[in-house]
Amino acid sequence: MYNLYIVNWTIGKTGIYTTAGGLKIAYLSGKEGVQSSPCNFTQEECQNLQILAKNEPGIDILLTAQWPFGITTGTPMAAESAKLNASKLISQLALLMKPRYHFCGLEGIHFERQPYRNHKVLAESAVHTTRFIGLSKVGNPLKAKWLYAFGMIPFAHIDKLELLKSGGDVTDCPYNSAVVRGEVTPNPQQPQAQFFYDMSPAQRGGRGRGGHQQQRGGRRPYNGSEGGPHAKQFRGENPHHVPPSPCWFCLSSPKVEKHLVISIGTSTYLTLAKGGLTEDHLLILPIGHIQSTIQCPPDVLSEITRFKLALTKYFQSINKSVIFFERNYKSPHLQIQVVPVPAEITNIKNFCLEYSESQEVSMEVMPKHAQLYQMVKPGIPYYYFELPDGEKLFVQVRKGIDIHFGREMMASECLLNMPDRVDWRKCTLEEPEEREVALKVRDGFKPFDFTLE
Repeated sequence: MYNLYIVNWTIGKTGIYTTAGGLKIAYLSGKEGVQSSPCNFTQEECQNLQILAKNEPGIDILLTAQWPFGITTGTPMAAESAKLNASKLISQLALLMKPRYHFCGLEGIHFERQPYRNHKVLAESAVHTTRFIGLSKVGNPLKAKWLYAFGMIPFAHIDKLELLKSGGDVTDCPYNSAVVRGEVTPNPQQPQAQFFYDMSPAQRGGRGRGGHQQQRGGRRPYNGSEGGPHAKQFRGENPHHVPPSPCWFCLSSPKVEKHLVISIGTSTYLTLAKGGLTEDHLLILPIGHIQSTIQCPPDVLSEITRFKLALTKYFQSINKSVIFFERNYKSPHLQIQVVPVPAEITNIKNFCLEYSESQEVSMEVMPKHAQLYQMVKPGIPYYYFELPDGEKLFVQVRKGIDIHFGREMMASECLLNMPDRVDWRKCTLEEPEEREVALKVRDGFKPFDFTLE
């Protein structure tokens, strides 16, 4: 075992260094440039380093100053990628060299990506994974990590089967080969292909269990210009994606029942669910048009978390627990379902696993520190549940799964025991009743509402 301490470093221009213990460390300093200089590297220098690497059994560590283009793909930092001075040449280098660890320091940002695969599943033979770590500057005022300590056995001495062990959740390779070759120019504002409901009158009579927010006209997003529950203006559309037609959940849409809105933050808002399972069944929604949690920029994710914490405290004050879940499946706009359950209900995880098994749905218990973006790539449909005890459950949608799986599970005997409320259309109230319920929830939530601070 080799014990290492990696800091934000200053080294030579380029080459491969072999330690006394056999560790192979490839390094490339400077920024991508047209001409070689002490501060720049060229495509020819990258190619020469690749040739050197081919003569080695494998590269344990790759050190580059500049970040590789595309490394933030599928992470909360993806929205910030345009600000990075990233290099496609380094992406090519990492793609071909397949280092076990890749460290960068030029951006001065601490960022650790979940290990990514270096092979195509079922299409190529399995190989080892790569861990990418960006390090901050030494002694930075935010005290972000600039030192990374770990132990490893050199590539040349490790057993192949041991090498293939990932040691945790693994994501797909973030480098699109066409992009790093320069054949495609990625557009971070381009939305992923998504499913949308047919809102035509002919479709409104179809099966709609659980689709209580999406499928038909009860709830209309609140128009902030008309004044809301706190006389507060929204901040406008998400600049990254404007829906092709009025979205039922974008707060700027002219089609909104503002009486259902409970609270409005800077980038998200809280509202009653139309035809909810309980009268305090709520939704957390982004103000702008964002399709799923893994496509949210950091500020939206942060405010969603604040709402979750506030709602957890609110429901605890009335002797209830709360389950948060997202259905990113045939839904055009991110909706975090907020479903309260009696506090005395325990062992919810096992109930959910047993129910999913009875429905022949493959549900995973996520590792304690895993994040949703590490489980699935943007554009892939999924269900995601956060339970009162902190456990997180994940379902990647496969062919044949019921679109209303989440609501049906919440209404099942083991949780709310409300089989008669599976169909949202049978649970709607008249507008005066909705106003009364919204006012009651709004008043109860007020002591916990951070947007009023």
